[in-house]
Order: sequence, then C-alpha cells, then structure tokens
Amino acid sequence: MKRANLSWRAAVLGAAAVLVLSGCGLQRGGMNGDGVPNSTQVVVHTGPGGGSDVFARQVTKLMQTDGVISDAWPVRNQTEGSSIGAMSYLKSRKGKVDTIAAVTPTWLVTPLTLQGSAVSITDLQPIAALLVEPEVIAVRADSGYNTIKDFIADAKSKPDQLVQVGGSITATDSLTGKALQAKTGAQWKYLSFSDSAQRIGALLRNDAQMMIGASTDFVDQVKLGAIKVLATVDDRPVATFPKLTSMKAQGLDVGPLPEEFRGFVGPPDMPKEAVDYYQGVFEKLVHAPGWDDFVDENGSVTNFLGPDEFGPFLEKQNESLKVLVDSIGLGQE
Repeated sequence: MKRANLSWRAAVLGAAAVLVLSGCGLQRGGMNGDGVPNSTQVVVHTGPGGGSDVFARQVTKLMQTDGVISDAWPVRNQTEGSSIGAMSYLKSRKGKVDTIAAVTPTWLVTPLTLQGSAVSITDLQPIAALLVEPEVIAVRADSGYNTIKDFIADAKSKPDQLVQVGGSITATDSLTGKALQAKTGAQWKYLSFSDSAQRIGALLRNDAQMMIGASTDFVDQVKLGAIKVLATVDDRPVATFPKLTSMKAQGLDVGPLPEEFRGFVGPPDMPKEAVDYYQGVFEKLVHAPGWDDFVDENGSVTNFLGPDEFGPFLEKQNESLKVLVDSIGLGQE
C-alpha cells in the first residue's frame, strides 16, 4: 500500500458598520475568496512528544508533502487537565475558522470522570475521523509471560506489586487495564508518562512490567529482542504483528473495550463553509499518495468519517465509554 491562518480583518465604519475587505480577497470569518481559512492552528491535549502531538505534526507534514495544503498548520499544545484545557480553548474559539483539534477517546472520557465539567465533546463541531489504532499488550522479552493470561495470573498472585505503564489515567490504555482488572480480579499499579518513549524506557528498566499501546510503540524493541507482544486488545488484525492473537482468542473476554480512534473537531458554531473545507482536506488526505504508507507504518487502519457520520459516532462512543467508566469506578461522584 502507498503512503498516506485564521486572521480576519474588518473595517468598522461609524459605530457598528462592519465591512468585509473583499478587495483584499478576504471574507467574513477569516475565509479567503477561494473558501480557504487564512490560517489554521491544530490544538492537541498532549505536550511535545505525546501521541496526539506526534500524530498532528505527522499529518500536517504529510498534507504539505502531498500538496493537500500549501501552508504550515502550527500545533498548539494545551496540556491542562488531560484534554479539559484543549476543549476549553477550542470552546473559547466559538465561531472561528482558524482552529481545529486532534481528538482521541481521552476527550470523551475525561469529562465523564469530573463532576460538573464545564466542557464535553458534545460542545464541539465534528469534522472528520481518520483512523483507528489497534492496541497491543507488551512486556519485557525476559519476563516469562507468553500470554496475557500469564500476566493476569502473576498479577493475581502479587496484588498491587506489578505495574502497567501508560498515558493519562483517562487514556484508552489505562481504561483497558482497569477493565482487565475489574473482569479478572487482578490488581496492579499504574505509572503515567506523557510520551511513549518514557513508557518504553520504564518497561525496559523493569520499572513497569506491562504496557498497552499502539503496535508501532514496540516494533523496534521487538526486533531487538528486548520486548515481546502478548496479545491484541480487540479482534482487529494488527498489520505490524500479523500472527498476534487477541485477548479473546486467548480465552480472556472482558467485553467491549474502547478503541483508540483519531480525528478532528472544531469550535462550536464553526461556519459550514469552514467545516466543509476541513472535511474536504481530510478526505483528500486519506486518498493522497502518502497516506496508505503512513497508516501501515503506524499500524493503524483508515476509518474516514465526515461530520455527519463522525458526530453520531462520537455520541455512541460517549455513551459506551460512560458505561465502562462507571463500571470500573472512574465515573463522576
């Protein structure tokens, strides 16, 4: 397979007359005469090196390389509150066309864990879903674990002595680990780092004994013989480890688990022409020459949804994640 700004100006005449500078090629709301935002920034909820930060930078670079966009789209890191800061910033850009955000399940889960949260995914404008990232479970190669059931059995024999390393407490890997514990009765600790390199380091140092992540987190270390993968989280095949079986196939069915999806949303009340523009850009991206290679190299699966499909998808995900969050004791008190 093959690879996969907003500035607006108005002249105010008298007390309230706003004139669009059409002679300069600008229209109301920061769109130029060709229906393109004059500039675009991409908001992410992680710091530099975090999953969403890396994803956003890779995607915008690929769009430039393949000629989908002509200008750079800078990335803005809003790391406060495990997506709450990013959502709040996006909400403050109500009606603007110059700001979009890379969204993951964390954006759904975090507000579900906070009583009286002032923001949620339903406040934002769906634009497009791009892909899903099947997750795998990995351990040190010398751990003695050969299946996920081996790890579970050891964890049950040593309550709270083993450690899972991962992202934020509301990230997909954390939720999956908690669901495993709730289903099996095993107990282990959770060590959080903001980027995958730190997580891999903790696993290699034996500061943690298990990690759940995207398959590409582990490819290099698996080749070196330092890490081995035990199972896929769901039944979706993982291109980077084609022979790897799922937890369910290994006899461990914990029920529905969150799937790590990646997509983009915009501020509330984003004008339709801006939504249409961004939808078109991302649709061109998934058909661009470099997209398929990008997806394969990252062990992902293309799952493009436009705003009319992505909105209901987010609503359905939000409902199922609320059930999961409540069942593992992370729900609002």
